[in-house]
Amino acid sequence: MSSLLLTQLMIKKQIIFLTAIIFGLISCNKSNSKNENSNTFNSSLDSIRYVNYLNAIENRSTFQYFTVIKIKDLNNGNTREICTKGNFILGALNYEHSSKTHKSLLKNKERYFQFKDTVALNNLGVNNYSIEDLKKFEKENNIDSLAKTIKGKWGMHFSDDKSMLLFAHSLFNRGILTGENNCFGGTLIHVDKQILNEKRKRIEELKAMSKKK
Repeated sequence: MSSLLLTQLMIKKQIIFLTAIIFGLISCNKSNSKNENSNTFNSSLDSIRYVNYLNAIENRSTFQYFTVIKIKDLNNGNTREICTKGNFILGALNYEHSSKTHKSLLKNKERYFQFKDTVALNNLGVNNYSIEDLKKFEKENNIDSLAKTIKGKWGMHFSDDKSMLLFAHSLFNRGILTGENNCFGGTLIHVDKQILNEKRKRIEELKAMSKKK
């Protein structure tokens, strides 16, 4: 076999080898990209909770939405979940940092916060109920069954705030967004797609009116 032919064969082998490496790197990068996207949330339910959290944060009306966040009390090191309203989170951050860090709120996919200011913690309602209260409540009430029946318009009246918070907390963790009209308190209302769409439409109308002025 001539030296020229051997050289050509070696070049072909090198091209094939390099092509295989490049293809492997591309496949690996695509796989990593998919993994990164899939790891953004552990489940579709986590994604729903995050969207509901954003709706609560972005809401500016008297009909406030409930959301569940995880907070760490820097005074005692305790970490727990708590159900609160979107505007209460903004108020607590204002007490804690003297500013409303809106962008950081939207990026907080873990819904995790740290607070030391007792006024901020009280604003969130840390003393309204305990995790033990929530566990007992969920043990005594068939929340999973109730959650499956909530579709479209739904509401439940409560005589005390604690019971409403426990219901709202349990339903939020099951992917159901609820709220309370501060002007007509006492009723927990399911925030369905119709309510959200109507609110978005109203916001767009107000923006259009402000531009005309």
